[in-house]
Amino acid sequence: MKKIIILILIFLFMVSGFAFTYGDNQEEKAGKGKNRSNYVDAVTKTYFLKHVSPNTVQRTLRQYFWECAYDKNGNMFTVKIGKENIPSFEKMLKQLDVEKKKILVRVFTVIASHKGKGSAIENKDLKQVLNELQKILSFKSFQLDGVSALTVADGQRRSRLLLSSLASLRLTLEDIYIKGGEEGQRSVGFEFQLEQKAEPGFVDGKYVYETLIESQTSVKENGYLVAGVSKIGNGDSLVLVINAEIK
Repeated sequence: MKKIIILILIFLFMVSGFAFTYGDNQEEKAGKGKNRSNYVDAVTKTYFLKHVSPNTVQRTLRQYFWECAYDKNGNMFTVKIGKENIPSFEKMLKQLDVEKKKILVRVFTVIASHKGKGSAIENKDLKQVLNELQKILSFKSFQLDGVSALTVADGQRRSRLLLSSLASLRLTLEDIYIKGGEEGQRSVGFEFQLEQKAEPGFVDGKYVYETLIESQTSVKENGYLVAGVSKIGNGDSLVLVINAEIK
């Protein structure tokens, strides 16, 4: 009889221990530092997003809710959230889920040389910025290698483009944002990486690129910026010029 009682006590202890562990795991999922009693008062709400991805909402506003569910390719976003956090969450969501301004980025690659004659540069703004560069680095000639363009959005995290160039170039822009509020006084900030296909260019089933220029910078609205200069052999240099137009 005593053995049966002892077994029953052991069983009850194991069950209570399991319930305690399960509760702790749920609280950890809900978010560290949040009051467990408040979690009981949470409600479930669903929002339909218009201009922002569910992943962006989850990453940006996760401090306001305990749990969320969404399809990364859809626009429905469901949260389990404390009632007291709903006004703040919805206010921030309204500010986040707005149509983003578009930015047309034009990319010019130019071959600069300390000898010989180059080709005529018809774009007046590009020619002007190259003339300023000539004063600094004493280049004698310029030859336009290629012109490329891509459209990105304010707040976009990443965009990549294979450039129109004889040098097999690839440009990556990251963390793109518009600074300033008044038209004509704004600028576009971003991080960029200019890469060239390496030799051999195809290894283990993938193209291999080597970095020529990388930096964090900004360009004035409708301005032309010499983003970088890189040696490419034979004494010549590759000049990267970026122009940004906010739509």
